[in-house]
Amino acid sequence: MLSNCAPTLLANPYELNAAALRESIVATRDAGFEAVGLWGFHVQFGGEEAVAAVTDGGLAVTTIDAALSWVEGPSMAALDEIDGLIAVADRVDAAVIHATTLGPVADMGAAKDGYAAIAARAEAAGKVLGLEFLPWTGIPTLAAANEIAAHGGSAAGILLDTWHWVRQPGGPDLELLRSIPGHRITSVQLSDAPAAPVADVEPEAMTARLLPGSGVVDFETLWDALDHIGAAPVVAAEVFSDSLKRGGPVAMAQQIHDASRGVLRR
Repeated sequence: MLSNCAPTLLANPYELNAAALRESIVATRDAGFEAVGLWGFHVQFGGEEAVAAVTDGGLAVTTIDAALSWVEGPSMAALDEIDGLIAVADRVDAAVIHATTLGPVADMGAAKDGYAAIAARAEAAGKVLGLEFLPWTGIPTLAAANEIAAHGGSAAGILLDTWHWVRQPGGPDLELLRSIPGHRITSVQLSDAPAAPVADVEPEAMTARLLPGSGVVDFETLWDALDHIGAAPVVAAEVFSDSLKRGGPVAMAQQIHDASRGVLRR
């Protein structure tokens, strides 16, 4: 099942706009995707019109993004946040919730405990977590994400985004990936990147990704590594691209779908 992260098609993914959300989900469906991934706040705070945009779209919902408050430890804020995301996931029947941080990590021990706590909450609700590493943050690499996830229980997993995979400090770490228990890789997100990064990788990640197969990501080697460990992740396209957005969500969704199908082995 191939999913698409609906916010990538939105002109402004940080805006609550139920009509635009509906348009992105319809474009995702009509392009041939079988499922959709969502940012939880669009449903949580977008009202019944946003919920209807999801349910009327007729696509399975695979993933909900993203828990952020756990990095400083298992606080009430962290637990309240994950409970809210679990409620969204229950409402749209999604099994995977993503987590990340957008800034530094002051205390890795607290972060490990915080992630373990929200993973336990997710497990009790029949969900799993996927921790996304972002190269410009305090969790910049697969190694850092794995160190945190390994401290949690069976529901404490990792999201491997292929853009982050090639832009992480030191580049792709295949040796590590091939040593991780397969169940820990909950999700893989597909996009691509040019060989040379720009000076500031964060804006590149949100505005200038390439279609899968048109950059330096070695998808065959990645699939080999995932097969080696027996991983069975949710696979979703996540192509943030201002240039593709200029063609509108329908054309963008079709281009992303066709390129993503081209790099899939499964």
